[in-house]
Amino acid sequence: MLRPNAAIGSVRGRLLLGGGLALLLVGHAHFANITVDDAFISFRYAENLATGHGLVFNLGERVEGYSNFLWTVLLAIPFCLHVDRYELGLLVTAKVMGVLLSVGTALIVTRAASLERTAEQRAMAPIAALYLATLAPFSMWGVGALETPLVTLLVSLTAYLHLREDAALRAGSPGVAWSQLSLLLAALTRPEPVLLFVPLAMASLLRSHRFGGRAGFIRAFRQLGFFVVPYAAFLALRYEYYGQLVPNTYFAKLASDGGAAVRGSRYIEQASEHLHWSGLALVCGALILLARRLDYRLAVVLLLTVLQIAVVQYEGGDWMPGCRLLVPVLPLTALFVSEAWLSIGLISRSHLAPAGRVPSWLVRPGWLSSWQRLIENPSRAAWNARLGRTVRVTAYITLFSVCVASGVGSFDTVAMKTELSGLRGLRLSHSRYFEVARWMRRELHEPGLLALGEAGIVPYYTKLPILDLHGLMDPYIASLRGGLHRKYDGDYVFRRKPKYLFLPINRAPDGKLTSQHFYASALLGDRRFSDAYEPLKDFGFAILYARKPR
Repeated sequence: MLRPNAAIGSVRGRLLLGGGLALLLVGHAHFANITVDDAFISFRYAENLATGHGLVFNLGERVEGYSNFLWTVLLAIPFCLHVDRYELGLLVTAKVMGVLLSVGTALIVTRAASLERTAEQRAMAPIAALYLATLAPFSMWGVGALETPLVTLLVSLTAYLHLREDAALRAGSPGVAWSQLSLLLAALTRPEPVLLFVPLAMASLLRSHRFGGRAGFIRAFRQLGFFVVPYAAFLALRYEYYGQLVPNTYFAKLASDGGAAVRGSRYIEQASEHLHWSGLALVCGALILLARRLDYRLAVVLLLTVLQIAVVQYEGGDWMPGCRLLVPVLPLTALFVSEAWLSIGLISRSHLAPAGRVPSWLVRPGWLSSWQRLIENPSRAAWNARLGRTVRVTAYITLFSVCVASGVGSFDTVAMKTELSGLRGLRLSHSRYFEVARWMRRELHEPGLLALGEAGIVPYYTKLPILDLHGLMDPYIASLRGGLHRKYDGDYVFRRKPKYLFLPINRAPDGKLTSQHFYASALLGDRRFSDAYEPLKDFGFAILYARKPR
């Protein structure tokens, strides 16, 4: 039977968790109308897989133009259930799946924050989920129809299972390393989590040897096979099917791009500025240090956070809103906030007196001795108690303020018009590309190769064979030298003789057509283009061209 205080704590914890989940669902509803064109790339691969044509974008062409294998395969299941009979059937399904995964992530973060805590501390663990729910990127990508919520859940689950396994190891009852299987699924969903294997494996081996001796080390080494063997088999199958060990998207986005790291640094700096990571790290770090709670749990959270940020910097960030590639870091940030929040309650008189020697360049020895005598003087117990309460209240207010600033600032990462808020009504097909796809499906009676850069919504609904001018689904363009979305070879495009060309355009005051897209600008300035193609349909923001009849 629970003690009264424990029962109160349990009720408080449920209220905090319920509030966090309710806030998260409101955020999902607000961003429900945001649909990214790239989501439909996976949709087309999933449809071809479900209909027996294999994991291909164009029938008969084996090119891995996606970076989310597990998510794409999972999307084939709704196709088998015929959700595609509705125009937005798969889109709605993917968004609902994302909401469920985001809720699952919030619950996992709460469990991780509750691990090895007292009943009173467990009652405050949902602070992590509550903070997570205030972050716009987490809410937005939960309904973004891409793989982001799945990989975020799996990375969070890996961290939680690793910490739980370490607790069992220290208690003398080691079990199965389920964290390796969770990490495997994360690595099958996105390429980045595979880099987490080495540090987590090293940590598991060292901890197993420390607490289990040679037998523990051997057992941990064998359990690494849960990740290594299936992932090696996956790489072998990928090479057999596609002829490459990495997706074609790697070559399209990173190969020969010397500016990726610079763009990545700028991407992280902008995200940090909006999310107030510097202030959050300073406040949380100071509170954890003050409470002297540096432990293995914190080391794991910080290690996984730093590694994922480093990978994003190497990749050069992303063009999509809501700092998408950094979303898997947000649950770990929430755990860091939870650690700091729980640390405040542990700050006592002894914590206010610095332990050990403090460098003389930081604090004069005389000042330090005077402060220690003041704090440790038994006759000033009442003063010390008031000082402790003041420090704790100030700490709570400071941490709460910086968390609010982080949540509010995170909305600046998502530029969204007010009328698109899902709270004002669902408009899932508001994108202009839906208009283009509907017209082409209705009016184009002659099939043919369609060349375009936005290879998502339009190819998915028209079912036309595609020449992807951004190179995601084209190995030749992907292999060219150049930065992100700046790879182009006019001779190659005209050799392929596309029947249709879809170009996003801008109109100058003098009526001249220009474009912000590298390939479109190059085509508009190419004499061969004007000689061979004529406008078929002007959509205002883009023009569909057709090859002139001979």
